[in-house]
Order: sequence, then C-alpha cells, then structure tokens
Amino acid sequence: MFYVSLLILGLFGLLAWKDIKAALTLLIALSPAYLLRFTLGVPSTVLEGMILISFVVWLAQRQAKQIHVQTIFGKFLIPACLLLLVSGLGVLIAPDHVAALGIWKAYFIEPILVFVMLRTTFTSQADWKRALNWLSVTVTGLTLFAIYQTATGLGLPVPWDVERRATSVFPYPNALGLWIAPIVSALLVLAANKQTRTHAHVFAAFLGIVAITLSQTEAALVAIPGALGVTLVFSKATLKTKIGMCGGAIVLAAVIIGGVPHIREKVFLQDYSGHVRLSQWKETVTMLSDRPLFGAGLNGYPEIFAPYHNPMLYEIFQYPHNLILNFWVEMGIFGVLVLLLFIGGVTHVARQNRENIFVLAAFAALLTMCIHGLVDVPFFKNDLAVLTAFFLAMLFTPATKSYPRS
Repeated sequence: MFYVSLLILGLFGLLAWKDIKAALTLLIALSPAYLLRFTLGVPSTVLEGMILISFVVWLAQRQAKQIHVQTIFGKFLIPACLLLLVSGLGVLIAPDHVAALGIWKAYFIEPILVFVMLRTTFTSQADWKRALNWLSVTVTGLTLFAIYQTATGLGLPVPWDVERRATSVFPYPNALGLWIAPIVSALLVLAANKQTRTHAHVFAAFLGIVAITLSQTEAALVAIPGALGVTLVFSKATLKTKIGMCGGAIVLAAVIIGGVPHIREKVFLQDYSGHVRLSQWKETVTMLSDRPLFGAGLNGYPEIFAPYHNPMLYEIFQYPHNLILNFWVEMGIFGVLVLLLFIGGVTHVARQNRENIFVLAAFAALLTMCIHGLVDVPFFKNDLAVLTAFFLAMLFTPATKSYPRS
C-alpha cells in the first residue's frame, strides 16, 4: 500500500502542477481516499497527501499575488478564526495531545486549506458544476459496489454482513450514507432547474438514494427530503408552488409515518438504535454537567466518558451522535457557539443569494448534514470535513466570478 499510495500521489502532483483546478476537482471527488493509509515518518492518508500537494502547488503558482483573506472568507472570517482557536484549545484540553493534534490537522487545518484553495481557484459556476459531475461519478461507483455487496454478500465487513447492510468502500454503513446524502441533495436541487439539470445528475441522485437504502441509513433518508423542503421555502419559487409542494410532502410524510410502524419507530427513536441514542445522550449530558466549558477535548470523549457510562447498555462510541453534543464534547461550549455562528452565516448567505441555484444546492447539502447530524456524526471524519469545506465554498459561487484567477 505504501508504494501504491506514493504512485497515486506522484501522479496527482503532476496533475496539480499542470492544472490545479482539475486537481482540486479530483480531490473533492476522491475524498474517500482517506481510507488509503501509509506511513512516511508519520501516519498519513492519500487524501491528506493530495491536500498538502495541492496547497504547495497553489502557493507556488500564486507566487507574489496577494491573498485577500476578507474576500476569501467573507462572513465566515470571524467564525473560521474562532473555530481554529477553540479547536486548538480542544487540543490542549484533550487527554492525548498527540492524537488530538492529528484530529486538529485532519478535521480543521486541512479543510480550511481546501476552502481557501477552492475560493481562489473555482472562478465560475462551470467549475462547481464540473466538481459535482465528478462527485456524481464517485457516487455511481460507490453505489454499484454497494449493490454488488448486497446481491452477493461479498465484501461486507463484520458484523454488517449478518444484516446485509451495504458499506461500499467504507468500514461501516452509516459512513456511506453520511457521505452520499448531502451530494444527493445538491444534485436534486440542480435537477430542479432546467438550466442546470442533467441526466447524469438525476441518475447519480437516484443511485445515491439506492446506496443509502442498501446501507439502511434511515436518518439520511429523512434528512434529504427535510433539507429539500427547507431549501424550497428559501428559494424564489412562487408562494403557490411552495404551499403545494410543502403541503404535499407533509401529507405524504404523515401517511408514511402513521402507516408504517418500522418508520414510525425510527422517527420517534423507539427502536433499539433509538434507545441507544437516548441513553448515550443522557449519559453525555451528565458528563458535560461536570465539564460544561471545555468538554473532553479533541478525541477525548471515549476516555472521559467511560466513568459516566453503564457498560451493560452499549459500547462507547467515538462521538455522542448528536450535532450539538459532538461539538460540545470536542471543543466545549465555545465549540457550540462557533457552530451556531456558522449556521447563522450559511443561512444569511443562502438568503442573500437564493436566486443562484448553486448556492441553494450548497445550502441543501449543508442542511442535510445538519439534519442527519441530529442522530449521527457529520463533519468529524476526514472525507466529511473536506466535503463540508467544499459546500461552504460553493455558497460563495456568485462572488468567485470577481476573484482574481491564480
């Protein structure tokens, strides 16, 4: 794997030097490449190598050109600075500083580098459309492998082979749903517009829903229509269209939830996984009552949480599986405040540019992650952190037209 990883990174470096825009497009599409790991002095991943190579090339090719920080970050400048500050504090609070530094680098520093490179390199809507086209290709590939797993039972990791829950290239089913769901939402928003609709986007969105279904990631199946409904309300569609579509969706959801016991149990957390979540959240709140300001620090939750946990109930997970609690345990109450600042900023930018279909697509994707995050862990994963940076940068599609090319 070491030599394969070096070969991949060598070829990627040549592409980046020749065409940094194409390299960044490929980087986003291949963000699951974090699964390819190697050691070169320190443990690393192919995704991390791609990010660092891109950044070095980006710096070299920009030469002495001024980097306009305010222009790059816009309304996210203060939240981004605070995020770096509180996540750095999370490293100091963490029981294992070395592991926390690795998390800080992969989940915060590198995604910010990706955001900066995208904001200064993708200078037209065509760039974002091309990136989404390549994301569609990746979704298609992951889904085809998921279908193969389900049909044959081969390639399914233990214990997911018992239930035939597809994982595709990922180690567990929810990782597949977490990565695909926001992309599906973005593609469906583009498909709703005649000017941006393509058969490839519609096909990839359909396959993405198939993959999510095969992985049995029910929260993603709830998050996608929920995010699309809110995005519709935000859009410039006529009031009649909004009322008709939202009313129809509410009626359909009521019929499905009321008529299908399995779905009703999932929605109201009445099944086994729901009981586990409720119990985990209760114990996490108890832990946070003793550490309300600073939480457990980056990567510190499993160790700090252990004394508060009843081992007879369920295993200790890496995170509490709730968006607010995830940020709270990792970065303290200050992390929650930064999260709220980002949510407010995303909402404001989306409302200001709601006539732009790419902005609405990015908003739908980020909202999908937030809704899914009510019962799972978006962002705190290498590929998801990069995907978050991609959609945050995509929110500024109109502004990138005036930014100087590299």
